[in-house]
Amino acid sequence: MQPNALLTTLFAVATASGAAIKARAATAFTVSNFTASCIQHSVMCTYEFAVITDPTSASPSGNESPAQCTLMLQGPDYLPPVNLTGCAEKQAYSWAVAVMKEGGLQLNVTTPQDSHANYTGVYNVPADDLVAEQHGAVITQRYTGPSNFEVPIGA
Repeated sequence: MQPNALLTTLFAVATASGAAIKARAATAFTVSNFTASCIQHSVMCTYEFAVITDPTSASPSGNESPAQCTLMLQGPDYLPPVNLTGCAEKQAYSWAVAVMKEGGLQLNVTTPQDSHANYTGVYNVPADDLVAEQHGAVITQRYTGPSNFEVPIGA
């Protein structure tokens, strides 16, 4: 076989097989069972949810089941910010919560895309989705919004 014919054949095979490979790009994180609340007559608050990339084929190591993320920390009355922390079950996912000036929260979720970049998404929780209730001498705040939502991944 001529060298040019061999190169042409190899290029055609590489192009054809490359067309069958689709990029593994996540477009959002799917969050489910999201709860956030401060515990009555306690100084503790909790955040809990499950998260996975959408599509799941873009998740770290191809995980097909969501990572369970949970944290209990000192409040005492209002939901506190959370520094970047990992999800216990699948450490590839990390998350943080910022308290917004307007009274809402901002949930940040991140996971590796590859060895050089991360997928990062932000979900804004409006102040209307947070309720502060008086219980005697204490106030407890809790999240009342949807428990399942999408967190879009930024460009």
